[in-house]
Amino acid sequence: MDDQVDDYLHQLSEAVNSVLEDRMVGLYLCGSAVVDDYDNDVSDLDVFCIVKRPLKASDKDALAQALAYHALPSPGAGLEFYVVLEEEAAHPHSLLSYEFALLTGRNFEDKVAEEGMDEGLLMDFAMILQSGKTLAGRPKDKVFGSVPRPWLQEAMKGSLRRHEKQIFHPFYDPYGHEAVMNACRTWCFKETGILTSKTRGMKWALQQLPDSNLIRHALSVRRGQEHGLLKHEDIRALIHFVISKTPVKVPSAI
Repeated sequence: MDDQVDDYLHQLSEAVNSVLEDRMVGLYLCGSAVVDDYDNDVSDLDVFCIVKRPLKASDKDALAQALAYHALPSPGAGLEFYVVLEEEAAHPHSLLSYEFALLTGRNFEDKVAEEGMDEGLLMDFAMILQSGKTLAGRPKDKVFGSVPRPWLQEAMKGSLRRHEKQIFHPFYDPYGHEAVMNACRTWCFKETGILTSKTRGMKWALQQLPDSNLIRHALSVRRGQEHGLLKHEDIRALIHFVISKTPVKVPSAI
């Protein structure tokens, strides 16, 4: 990361604190920014806010206005911001819920969800515990409970199935490379027990499959070196291959 990102995160922390005050437990950074894979051209910033009690509608409106790109321009592709109750973070379960979610950035309209469930939050929580950064409030290991292996594996499997349905989605995966990146990262986790970045996951997968044009193509798209569509059937085959793999070194919990 750079000074621009640090300055933005400081402003974000102040903006959130001005809305939530003593209701906020802490703010935590995860995603590419904490695993040395942040690219200002393609990466967004993933921030989690943990709160003591449910938010009022006025709180959600205030957060949406304060953090929207037009009010607080984010570096990189944008901001993915979640608000989660303290109880959910402290005692993870198989289908976590969030109070509020905001996706905002320079090249798309804001997407706001006021409440919902997302098993993918388990992967985010595990990433925060392993590599995340506390931006404000209580230390991460005092806020987030460990994530049991079976739930994390199911969450990763569910994520791959969603990616399979979103191949070539104009917003989520226009070239098909996002599905490949997540498949490689999941495969790496199954074999090593480490939650790594998308880029490192692909590099690791290329060591296992050095002749894979699919993974090499996805890595080039990630780096901005190519913009052609990947082959749909090859993507699906990789996803099914990874789902079928039996975990080797995954710890009992993260």
